[in-house]
Amino acid sequence: MEQDWFEVQWHLGKVQVTRQSGKRSRPRPGNVLVKMISCGICAADVRAITGNKSISEPQGRYIIPGHEGFGRVITAGRKVTHFQPGDYVTILPHMHLPLTSLSERVCQATEVNPTCIGNGHTSHMGWDTDGCFADFIEVPASNLIRVPQASIELARKLAPGLGEAVFALVEPMSCVLSAYRLIEMRHQTFRLSDFPSGRALVIGCGPIGILHSLALLDQGFTVWLMDTQPRRSSLARWCLGQRVHILDPESSINEFDLVMITASSAQAIRMGETLVRDNGIIYLFSGLNTPERRATDVDDTFSYERVHRTAKGLLTTSQALTVERSLLYMGHSGYFETMMPTAIETVARHADVLDRAITGVVSGWTSSCLASRLPGGVDWTTEDGSPALIQILHGLELRDRHCKLLILVQ
Repeated sequence: MEQDWFEVQWHLGKVQVTRQSGKRSRPRPGNVLVKMISCGICAADVRAITGNKSISEPQGRYIIPGHEGFGRVITAGRKVTHFQPGDYVTILPHMHLPLTSLSERVCQATEVNPTCIGNGHTSHMGWDTDGCFADFIEVPASNLIRVPQASIELARKLAPGLGEAVFALVEPMSCVLSAYRLIEMRHQTFRLSDFPSGRALVIGCGPIGILHSLALLDQGFTVWLMDTQPRRSSLARWCLGQRVHILDPESSINEFDLVMITASSAQAIRMGETLVRDNGIIYLFSGLNTPERRATDVDDTFSYERVHRTAKGLLTTSQALTVERSLLYMGHSGYFETMMPTAIETVARHADVLDRAITGVVSGWTSSCLASRLPGGVDWTTEDGSPALIQILHGLELRDRHCKLLILVQ
C-alpha cells in the first residue's frame, strides 16, 4: 500500500521539509518502526546546523535532524521481542560505534554513559546518523525505552494541554539527571564531603536551566537563576511556580555551593567562577560555541571544552585562571542509559511545570506558524509561508519570548 509521509532533511547547511511516498517495508531485524508524536527542538540542533557545534556533517547524503523524540511503535522487525505495536516509546539518540570504527580504542561499557560519549565511542542521531524529525523513523530497539502507561496517565492529568507529548523531554531530562550522579561519583573519587547541598546558581534560563532547577529543588537546594536577558529569568521562574529566586547582579549574594552553567558562553563560566564558594563546584553542562573554544584556552593550559566533554572532573588546588580558591570543575555530554526510567518518572511527575515551559508549538512539519502557549502570547508566522521549523533551525532569535519549543507531529 502506497503511503505519504514528511521528513526534515539537512545537507550542506540547508534544511528542507520533503514529502516522501512509497511502500514502507517491515523494519530490519533488530529495528522498530515508530510513528512520532512529538519532538523537542534542542539548542544543540540549532548549534549544529548553524556551525556553532563541532560535528562532522556527512557530505555524501542528507541527514534527518532531531534527537528529542517521543512516539508509538507501529511494528517491530525480527529478533525484537520486548516492543509491541502501540507501545509508547522515547528515543535514546546515542549509539555505540561498531568496533571497526574505533581503530585502537575499545569501549568497555555495556551501556551508553557520559564517559564513553565524551571519548567519542558513540554516534549521535540527528547529526551523525538520521534523527527523529520525521513522521516515521526506523530505529534500533536498543535506542528505545518504553514509557509506562501509568506515566502516560499522570502526564495527561498534570498537563492536560499537551498530555503525553511532554515525554519528548525525557532525553534532555536524562542528561540533566546524569549530572547529579556524576557529582556524587566525583565526590567519592576526590574524597570530598558528601553530596553537596545548600545554595545553587543556574546560569542560563532556557529549557535546560529549568530542568536543572527542577533537579536541584528535588535534591533540596535553594536555587537562584541568572541570565543575560532578565525576561528569560522571569519566564523560567514563572514556569517553576515561583519556587526559585532571581539573582540581582547588584546584590551581595555569592558563595554558591554549586554553579550550573547551562549557557554556551565563556562569559557565563567566568561569572560562575566569581560566584562559587571555595571548594565549590563549577559544572560546565553546555559546550561552548565554536568561536569561543580556542579563545578561552590561548595558552593550551585549561580547556573548558575538554572539562565539559570528558566527564572526569578537575579539582584545582591553587590559583586557577582568575580565582584564588579550590574548585571542582565538572561537566559531561549525554546521559547514563540506566537513568532513562528515572527520567521518565521525573518528566511525568513534573509534567505541570514542563507544560508551562513548552511555550511554543509547531503543529506539523510544514506549518508556517509557531503558536505561542504563553498567556497573552503572540503567534509567529513566516512571511513567505515556508515551514517555521526551517527558520528556527537556522537560528531564528526567539530567546526573549520563548522557552522550550515542541513539534507536534500531525
